[in-house]
Amino acid sequence: MQHTKTLFALFLLIIASLPLQAQITGRLSDDSGQPIAFANVALKTIATDSLVTGTTTGEDGSFSLACNEGTYNLVASYVGYERLSVRCSAGDDLGTLTMNAKQLETVTITASRTTESVDRFVVLPKQEEVQAAGRTLVLLDMLGLPGLKVDVALQRITVDGGTAILQINGKEVPITRLANLKAEHIKRVEYSNNPGTRYLDRGASGVINIILKEREDGGSVMAHGNTALTTGFANGYLLGSYHKGKSEFALEYTLGYRNYRHDLSVDEDTYLDPARTVTRRLKEDLPFWYITSELKAEYTYQHDDSTMFVASVSDEFYTKTLHGTGTLTQTDRGVTTEQTTTHGNYQESNMPKFDLFYTHRMPHGRKVELNVVGTHSGDTWENSLSYLGSDTTYATTVHGHGYALSGEGAYSVPLGSVELRTGLQCQHNFAANNYELYNTTSSMTKDNAYLYAEVSGALGQQVGWSVGTGAKLFNVTDGTDNQLYLRNLSTARLQWRINPQLSLTATASYTPMLPTLGALSPVFQQTDDVEGRQGNPDLKPSEQLRAALMLRYTHPKGFYAMANTGLMHIFHPYCDHYVYDPSRDLFIHTYHNADRWHVPYVYAEVGVRGLWNCLNLSLDGTYYHYVAEGPMFSHTRDNFTASANAQFYWKSLAAGASFTLMPQWTLMYETYNMSEEEQTLYVQYRHKSLTAMLMWLCPFNPNGFRYETVGLSAVHPYRHVSWTVDNGNMVALGLIWQMEFGRQFRKGEKTLNNGGYDNGMVK
Repeated sequence: MQHTKTLFALFLLIIASLPLQAQITGRLSDDSGQPIAFANVALKTIATDSLVTGTTTGEDGSFSLACNEGTYNLVASYVGYERLSVRCSAGDDLGTLTMNAKQLETVTITASRTTESVDRFVVLPKQEEVQAAGRTLVLLDMLGLPGLKVDVALQRITVDGGTAILQINGKEVPITRLANLKAEHIKRVEYSNNPGTRYLDRGASGVINIILKEREDGGSVMAHGNTALTTGFANGYLLGSYHKGKSEFALEYTLGYRNYRHDLSVDEDTYLDPARTVTRRLKEDLPFWYITSELKAEYTYQHDDSTMFVASVSDEFYTKTLHGTGTLTQTDRGVTTEQTTTHGNYQESNMPKFDLFYTHRMPHGRKVELNVVGTHSGDTWENSLSYLGSDTTYATTVHGHGYALSGEGAYSVPLGSVELRTGLQCQHNFAANNYELYNTTSSMTKDNAYLYAEVSGALGQQVGWSVGTGAKLFNVTDGTDNQLYLRNLSTARLQWRINPQLSLTATASYTPMLPTLGALSPVFQQTDDVEGRQGNPDLKPSEQLRAALMLRYTHPKGFYAMANTGLMHIFHPYCDHYVYDPSRDLFIHTYHNADRWHVPYVYAEVGVRGLWNCLNLSLDGTYYHYVAEGPMFSHTRDNFTASANAQFYWKSLAAGASFTLMPQWTLMYETYNMSEEEQTLYVQYRHKSLTAMLMWLCPFNPNGFRYETVGLSAVHPYRHVSWTVDNGNMVALGLIWQMEFGRQFRKGEKTLNNGGYDNGMVK
């Protein structure tokens, strides 16, 4: 009996020595009061954000967590809802906690890791891809998204041949930031090749948004550099960031350098008028160098999961010098001469900028965003052309300065079964240029206001839709003349889920195309003894209509095929125009409004992804039928272009190849251009914090990048061919080093547009 009493007393002593346990209870519901069942609820320490315990909610949304005495962070998460974070103490009954719904979901088609909705593709990268890719740019090259082209070696991204808006967690970033982001930090990739009404005003053809995994406190330092072995080619990038508490500080520096010894060109021009006929052939070698750099500092304050503020300042510098000689053979009014020419060009610019951003999420799924951007610009542009043995020199020197102030407010809200997104963008742009040789100063002011709204939703379980429209008010004045335009922008998208592997998508957009300040400038400049340049203040805006129908098939084992047929049509496009001016005895390059530009096309692509879990292959081709018509011209052209791509990944090794099989020739009004013939190879290997890359450009083209332009004007027909020899058969080595310390920080969202600046310089 005594022994039993002793054991009982010892048991009571052990129980008394244990920490007292308490309960934290509560209930999760959506903004309509409905319970959220089976949501994840975690209890974390405040100091280190370490997990203490976790559970899931019951069918009535309730939860209960046992814990020791103290204060904690309770974090709740569930698919389709914003993460919820609440400060609490042991013993608290938190009552009913409301979770806000994320952006409205639409009809989706899921095949393997890719989900397709009415307005975007969402991709969850595979672990073997992330491990081999190392960097985000390499990973994007592996994903094979429709219309997306990634040049890893040259750090270039296009969507359907146009500009892509690049974002990290919704915040717009330059390609250098995206290219050097570690792939292992990526949670998912959101991609759209139909950017919607919001981005129509910027001429964007796609949006890529990289969503990062949640990170905790800490920092990182990353350095990236690559250089060619045989020519003056180098890029550098340095990024340091650190997060503490609710704040993050980042400092970024970017450097680009080129020093090319040979840039060859052959220009054959004819100028035709009854009063004067000129034929000329100019062969030049114009070595050049340039250096561009940008320094940026950024501060992010994340008050909570719903509120964030970002402020950044940056300054960009650019300097370029070109100088070379050539041989000009010219026949003017029946007299033939041959002369040696010297050609020089100098450009310099400096552009400081500030960017302020604020976002706040509210109950019931509402969200507001505000953004203000200010830019100042200073520019110098000098150009000279001399003929040896002659005292004649044609020189142009332009000094420019100006500023731009832009702002945007955006608001989104779910309304029953649809979501409404609306916003207002405004920009004020001033540019003044001093044309030194002509002792002339011109200035222009451009005001641009854009109000838009977009609605998206679903019809049943298989059809999703979105419709948007906007009104654009554009005003230009040069101090004496004022032009005011009011135009509409509209977009529509309809997507049908035929089955889990097959989808059909239809898109359409209508966009005004406004002249640049340079195209409107009336300042005349003489470039040589035959030609001069001058803008046209009477230019009117153009309107672009785009429509496309895309059929996409994805097999669960990785095979895919897609076909896309569409139409691009521009009403009254403003384009290059040549006219003979007898008072100056010169042929003047200016601009005028033509009648139309019309291009139906058919695109097809086939490929396989994840072959043997390490290989991607694709082949694509496009047929274009160009029609361009104006008051004094009518041109048609047919073109077929094709390319092949491959990516290999295995463990820490990644390799890729991209080849243009048939180059694209583009008829733009009275100009026929051949695009760059892409030939790039890269191999990359990762070891811990160090990544090494070998890049090979133009392996089968010793002449390097080749460009050709054919002018079809009846007044000035020409053929210009140029090639950058230094890029031919060029091998470059790159190294990337990244060190992380402490815990990492998850950045918040920023989705508004950064403002641009138009200097209006006539060059």
